[in-house]
Amino acid sequence: MKAEEIKEFLAEQICSAMYMEKSELSDDILFSDFGLESTTLVKILAEVQKKYSCQLSVEEFLSHQTLNDASNFIYQKITIKID
Repeated sequence: MKAEEIKEFLAEQICSAMYMEKSELSDDILFSDFGLESTTLVKILAEVQKKYSCQLSVEEFLSHQTLNDASNFIYQKITIKID
């Protein structure tokens, strides 16, 4: 599992939820700047948990508000679980 794979999956989920093109999503812009609300992020988190068979707290996930930060957080949580 690579961090880039998680970032790609997360980007796909965000773009799908926000009806936006991938080219509109930036790695380091806050999700709220795209209009992404916490309820939508919770739904995205559920998809992440399902795909990667992991448990992540909503509070932890919501504290990572950019694509880079959130994907790195998820990657660290998954690799710690595996190791």
